[in-house]
Amino acid sequence: MKNNINLPLLKKIIKIPSLSHNHDQCFAALGLIKKEASQQKIPCFIKKNNNSPFLIAGDIKTAKILFLCHIDVVPGQPKQFNLIKKDNRLIGRGVLDMKGPLVATLESFFKLWKLGNRQFLFVVTSDEEIGGFNGTDFLTKSLLKNIKSAIVPDSVGNNLVIIQKAPFHIKVESLGKSAHGSKPWESVNSAENLSKCCIQIIDKLNGNSSDSTTATLTQIHSGNTTNTIPAEAMATIDIRIKKQSEINSLISKIDLITRRRGCTWQKIDEPLFFEASIHDPFIKKWINIFKKTTQKTPSLVTESGASDARFLWHNLRIPVIVTSAKGGGAHSDQEWIDINSLTQLSELFFKFGLSFCNH
Repeated sequence: MKNNINLPLLKKIIKIPSLSHNHDQCFAALGLIKKEASQQKIPCFIKKNNNSPFLIAGDIKTAKILFLCHIDVVPGQPKQFNLIKKDNRLIGRGVLDMKGPLVATLESFFKLWKLGNRQFLFVVTSDEEIGGFNGTDFLTKSLLKNIKSAIVPDSVGNNLVIIQKAPFHIKVESLGKSAHGSKPWESVNSAENLSKCCIQIIDKLNGNSSDSTTATLTQIHSGNTTNTIPAEAMATIDIRIKKQSEINSLISKIDLITRRRGCTWQKIDEPLFFEASIHDPFIKKWINIFKKTTQKTPSLVTESGASDARFLWHNLRIPVIVTSAKGGGAHSDQEWIDINSLTQLSELFFKFGLSFCNH
């Protein structure tokens, strides 16, 4: 059974610049979804947590399986907030990450609801792009405690994500002695020392491939004038950890290098991991439905980026299917998604949902 993507709805949602911090625009975009749900006579409400709105559609008391999406996008040029169809591609801000998959998932959810399936819940948050702590983290600790499994259409391609690296951000600081820029011998240059320290950390932690743990310098700050050697300097390093078992070793390496360089460091956040087991019955069922529908086996992938799936895994310890449709250019000026792949995604979700109708 083919699902037709609601392109008029997608066009309206793309039009709204629902940046993570623009709560009014996020609320407006969620309002479009609520209107669609109301027309289908599906219970739906919008609430806020720390001003970040979220939407829940379905029966929260009976639901056990979660469709989780997000409405927020990263900033873009005004022209990007227009949906453009070019050949078999849809182009626009958020069309891949993740308004296109959201609309495809919504269509499947509506069809399942019409058939009387009340096990599925459709949830949309508005802060995924800035961490997800006001949305999915909050919800998994409160309203979604009874959810037993989940589907997150937030990836690239129709793969099955088995690992998403955990983001781990640290701040490194160096103290020195200030002096005039013309007399470096009278100073202890905190900026130079910090730079050397950070380079050593990155060299020590960085893996040899995209499939490995990585580290990169993202911020460095020192001094207030061009002719003064700074007494203080600060930098941030973005580390993406593949396996939880690596944490203690990574911290030991950071401790050793910073101590030798006379620097200090601290965590900005805690790494939250996501892993999926292909042996879990929920995920095995998805693989089987995928094979029957596409005549292919889904590729099992490790992703460098994180998603809100990490909160489902960390807070609820439930199986999560992370997948999406074919596309590219997420967060870029040429973000796009393949229409046929998007339609197939909706069809897969519907068929997967049908497999639970008699349970």
